[in-house]
Amino acid sequence: MSKAIVTTNLTKIYEGALRGQDVHALQDLSIEVMEGEIFGYLGPNGSGKTTTIKMLLGLIFPTQGTIEIFGSRAISSAAVKKNIGYLPEGAYYPDFLRGEEILSYYGKLYGLRGADLKRRVDYTLDLVGMQHARKRLLRGYSKGMRQRIGLAQALISDPKLMILDEPTTGLDPIARKEIRDILLRLRDEGKTLLISSHELLEVELISNRVGIIYNGVLQTIGSLDDLLVKHEMTVDVDGVTESIISELQSNGIALEDRTGIRAKLRIGLYASLYDVLDLCKSKSLQVNNVAPRRETLEELFVRVVGAAEAARR
Repeated sequence: MSKAIVTTNLTKIYEGALRGQDVHALQDLSIEVMEGEIFGYLGPNGSGKTTTIKMLLGLIFPTQGTIEIFGSRAISSAAVKKNIGYLPEGAYYPDFLRGEEILSYYGKLYGLRGADLKRRVDYTLDLVGMQHARKRLLRGYSKGMRQRIGLAQALISDPKLMILDEPTTGLDPIARKEIRDILLRLRDEGKTLLISSHELLEVELISNRVGIIYNGVLQTIGSLDDLLVKHEMTVDVDGVTESIISELQSNGIALEDRTGIRAKLRIGLYASLYDVLDLCKSKSLQVNNVAPRRETLEELFVRVVGAAEAARR
């Protein structure tokens, strides 16, 4: 598989006014983002994510280290930039323009004209579900509509790589789901997406791999299957009642979820699965599924960042 992004020992130091006040925003960052994948780039505020993105975009320059985008180190060239679409966090667009006008403006910046420009505007509006609002002034757009038009802006040049900063922050659950579906469709069409976000559940649902950065240092990187620890077991059962739930809990079995008579039970690390299944059988519960419970991306994030913080003390 080809590599969309490669950074090698990427470092950024912001010089302070006085000696000893330099800020090491990024230290020896070496990552690879493969073509056609969604890569979640995660970290607390001030960890170096925005600095990384600005260097990938050629807006600031590294103190040391290298960046390659689709095999080229000439990341400030027009040929490379044409293949990058960028959605900044909290993007501002002039609210006196209409949706189709802002897309035409950005399309012209990429060199699109005439029929090619019209075709790309129509296509991106269709893709993000904004055809109905193409002639509406941006001042009348909701937060979700603004995010959609921002995504269309990032897509206008048909880029191979998309860098998205907080693409779902502030959206309601339905809008988040719709944006998520669009991002998955783009990946399936072969685009590469680097997503920086604090919405860890959203990242977990769509990412192929993630990297977690803290205090300018990459702490871990890999696929979710490799990084998320499988520890406890879950058992899906039918036929639970309040009295049965109470008895199960008194035996150290946690209730993770319940809908009517159906429940998901969580078995601790030191409990015996066979004893739990025997107990369920004695209560005439129907066992539908037994599976290992994998930690969530949020749990991984807290574990990794917590360990990094402890190491600094």
